[in-house]
Amino acid sequence: MAIGHERVSVGTTATKLGDAERDRDGFTIMVQNPSGGASLYIGGAGVTTASYGYEVVAGAEVGVELLKDEELYGVVASGSQTVNVLRIGV
Repeated sequence: MAIGHERVSVGTTATKLGDAERDRDGFTIMVQNPSGGASLYIGGAGVTTASYGYEVVAGAEVGVELLKDEELYGVVASGSQTVNVLRIGV
């Protein structure tokens, strides 16, 4: 099992933060929203500022376990926000 990481710039349209391996369950993605930034909303491909997903406030982090074929997206209300993404089980 490998670990991957990157910084992702999230804008006002849904931006993919990660997806599970297509052939197995048990992929974990950690998303850290650095202090001093905008709130990040995570959810499925349809997440928007009008239909908020799960809010990750500035300075917070969240872990999500994805099942086979699932994808995680993020969006912010205005501008852009760079978030840190750690993928476990890639």
